Amino acid sequence: MRRLPVLAAAIAIVVAGLINDMPRAVADDSMCTSAGQYCGFYSPSHNISCEINTGGRVGPDSAYCQTNEPPQSVHMDNTGAFQSCNGVSCLGNAAQGTPVLAYGQTIALGPFACLSEENGVTCTAAGGRGFTISRNGIAPAA
Repeated sequence: MRRLPVLAAAIAIVVAGLINDMPRAVADDSMCTSAGQYCGFYSPSHNISCEINTGGRVGPDSAYCQTNEPPQSVHMDNTGAFQSCNGVSCLGNAAQGTPVLAYGQTIALGPFACLSEENGVTCTAAGGRGFTISRNGIAPAA
């Protein structure tokens, strides 16, 4: 009978540890779960696809988006500095099973946040700097 309070205390310690290690940012729609992970999404039109990488999974923390029409892409580091590329050679393939981020929804992971809107996707880094990508091109985030 005395084992039950010990078990309850042990569970409370584990839960407290999990809560303290929660990520700095989470997605509005729970598509991104923790720092040190990868998160990708399509816009509802499927013309824009993006991914956020944190924790050194595939190099330094970064955000990347591309449009199929016109063929263009943009890569941003965690300071909000970005470089764009135009042409088919700039495009990659989204991962199989990549979910759709509804218009008006934001995904956040590590220092990055991306907002899906009908007129494009805006991604910013922790300082608020970033880009907007759409059929009209790539521009600094407003």
